[in-house]
Amino acid sequence: MGEIRQYGLAAGIELVADRATRAPFPAAERRGMRVCRAAGRQGVFLRPLGDVVVVMPPLTITGAELDRIAAALGAAITEACA
Repeated sequence: MGEIRQYGLAAGIELVADRATRAPFPAAERRGMRVCRAAGRQGVFLRPLGDVVVVMPPLTITGAELDRIAAALGAAITEACA
């Protein structure tokens, strides 16, 4: 991850190939889409904007549901960006 931008409950997680230099992944690898597909296989649906993964839960979300999103996102990033 490069940078995490947040506004309220909405967050954008930037995926980068090198955290120190913030060098991006090659666009053809579509890492954002790969992360979102991996999360979708766990029942969590996210939106890619290039190599930024957008998390925008509803205001009525529970703590347990937020934990599920966080766990699925972490596993999806590990799977798709390792």
